[in-house]
Amino acid sequence: MRILVVSDTHGNYPMLAKVIKAGGPIDLLLHAGDGGNDPAHLARDFPALSRMAVAGNCDPFSPLPRELVFEAGGHKLFLTHGDRYQVKWDLLRLFLEGQERKVSAIIFGHTHRPLIQYEQGILLFNPGSLYRNSTGEKPSYGWLTLGPDGPKPELEFIKEKA
Repeated sequence: MRILVVSDTHGNYPMLAKVIKAGGPIDLLLHAGDGGNDPAHLARDFPALSRMAVAGNCDPFSPLPRELVFEAGGHKLFLTHGDRYQVKWDLLRLFLEGQERKVSAIIFGHTHRPLIQYEQGILLFNPGSLYRNSTGEKPSYGWLTLGPDGPKPELEFIKEKA
């Protein structure tokens, strides 16, 4: 299963649409919050694209849930924005929540910093931001491939701004 993972697009729908169009086959899109009006545009422009999204701290009136735990490709995943777990300070609270929920991977955003980290067999995956990121690097997004060997993350960086 091939999953496109984005976060913190902050309404930069042109960049998100560009990534989707260039991405090739996508089984599922995960958005880890702070999407602005992205979900409405996605439903209109990519009606066949399976997607799951959560609201972030900059989505105060969103009808989306703040977090989701679900099965995909034989793996249990936890999708959250991350602000409620204070991920800008450290990842301990987030990791402990994922451990308690017995997930294979935790997908989060909020920091605008891309991250691939493993803790006691749990993947912590932040795709960064398609809007901007905090590291001075280019905007980024991620791919998550789910197979029998576990979740395999990959980061990609945008070479130019939309």
